[in-house]
Amino acid sequence: MKIIWYGHACFWVETNGVRLLIDPYPEVDDDRIGEVDYILITHEHVDHYGKVELLSRLRNAEVIGPKPVYMMAISDGVTRVREIEEGQTLELGNGVKVTAVYMEHPSSQYPVGYLIEGDRTLFHTGDTYSTPALQKLRGKVDVLLVPISGRSTANEREAAQIIEDIRPRIVIPMHYGIYGQGSVEKLQNELRKRRIWVMVRPMEPYEELTL
Repeated sequence: MKIIWYGHACFWVETNGVRLLIDPYPEVDDDRIGEVDYILITHEHVDHYGKVELLSRLRNAEVIGPKPVYMMAISDGVTRVREIEEGQTLELGNGVKVTAVYMEHPSSQYPVGYLIEGDRTLFHTGDTYSTPALQKLRGKVDVLLVPISGRSTANEREAAQIIEDIRPRIVIPMHYGIYGQGSVEKLQNELRKRRIWVMVRPMEPYEELTL
């Protein structure tokens, strides 16, 4: 699995040869985004939906998202778009599956996270606060992408609770540095307090990580 963080909640993930782009925000440098087969959108807010219309056209990628995202994409003239519902799993080919998981983000009409299963299992939470419902993913996630900014989503303390509930192998903090602040050090301190020993792997924007 290859992962590139483009800042905020935007990631490019390649697994089993399938290339996914998640939550391209308006200011992301689209010239630095390579080939994409699918664009996954967690919810309809502009800092996650931002460049869907442009990138779906430039990369000839299929857009996947919950109903509000589906309706926005249709309105924007996106022709390759598919709706996904909470609990639904889509087969993307080469053994890659994507499952929508409902998140706790009250300002959104229908927020989801994505459990991506390929050569590794990755969970992108989208925007969420801590919720006991995430305990159902315990032991099922290799890589967790979790927000830490506290701006309409989890802060460092709540992110630590999410990590404690899911118990992933690797944590990549997100949703900070572009539209708000967050501290990886505070997250690590919260995990130490809870005696949760997990690899926290912060990334620099446009950095590539191979697992």
